[in-house]
Amino acid sequence: MAKERVFQYRNVGTATAPVWEIWFQKTVADAVYIADANGGASEQTIVDYVNQKIADLIGGAPETYNTLKEIADYIASHQEVSDALNAAIANKADKVHAHTIGDVTGLQTALDGKVAKVAGKDLSTNDYTNDEKTKLASVEARATANDTLYKNQTPSTVAVGGVPKGYVPPTAGVEVVEMVNKMLHPYVAPTVTAAMTPTNGGVVEIGTTQTVNGVTVNITLGSAAITKIEVFDGSTSLGSLTSGIQAGANTVTFANALSVTANKQLSVTVTDADGKTTTAKTGTYNFVSPYYYGAIAADATPTEALIKAATKSVQAKGNKSFNFTCNNQKMLYAYPKSYGALSKILDPNNFDVTGTFTRSEVTVNNVAYYVYVNDASTVSNFKMTFNH
Repeated sequence: MAKERVFQYRNVGTATAPVWEIWFQKTVADAVYIADANGGASEQTIVDYVNQKIADLIGGAPETYNTLKEIADYIASHQEVSDALNAAIANKADKVHAHTIGDVTGLQTALDGKVAKVAGKDLSTNDYTNDEKTKLASVEARATANDTLYKNQTPSTVAVGGVPKGYVPPTAGVEVVEMVNKMLHPYVAPTVTAAMTPTNGGVVEIGTTQTVNGVTVNITLGSAAITKIEVFDGSTSLGSLTSGIQAGANTVTFANALSVTANKQLSVTVTDADGKTTTAKTGTYNFVSPYYYGAIAADATPTEALIKAATKSVQAKGNKSFNFTCNNQKMLYAYPKSYGALSKILDPNNFDVTGTFTRSEVTVNNVAYYVYVNDASTVSNFKMTFNH
């Protein structure tokens, strides 16, 4: 005990109660003062010091939990909570750590959903000015903070590159980079041709049936890729192609072959990535009644049987030249009456011999025909020209 300040005086008294104990009734602990931090005298006794430490330990705990026994009993009665707290402490993240977007489930989704909190400011509060809110709200519409969308609604006064005169952008605007592309890279339409398969039309005889299995479309690419080829018979779609389209030949095969019995031409519509279309026509099937020519007996009168026995030529209406070989026979030339009368008949020397022929009318395969015959003659490979 340093620097004790207890002074005791022995006085006469009884054996059980000396006089000095009556005067000085404190214990030694009560009476002994402890030194301060510098070893000097203080006003704190050992009892005061111990009481202070006990008070610090209790720390203002309620009376029901201000002893170790009371605390131990409480923990024992709440063991599950204690275990959970211990597990949480053991599994806590380090104070300094990092995550990638892939490490945090749902973080990418949250970012894609355009979280309202941006750079420490909250759109739901007044952190932003009204002008800032308007610009940020337009981000989803592809505008930047400075609004780089071209929205001028005044029609362009001249054509510039691929921007035609009178162009007006949509009211929502067009990105400036898109406008630059329009100006520097004018639209060029593809070149398209089409042909039916296996035969691209032609003049065919009435009464026959022609089969079309598909259409071959040849494309010379323009400024945009081709996204679709579709074949039409009038307004009816016969088939389309939407993948594997390339420059050059592309074939659209019909699910069901087309049977053609009358004049027919198909059309093709080609759509490009700019949404623009280019059309092309196939060849045409032209159904006609045939021409007939040949030699008949000098005394014969033209009949359907004699006409059909002659040489048949399936051609469209027009001037015709045929070679005749006759042995004291008449020349015969027959064609549909609907083509009208001949204007002139010429021999190999281009002499007009129309007056040497006579014309009659005969029905062939239920079609009215004009039939021309001349006087009998003997010739070999004699070219005659018939002008309509």
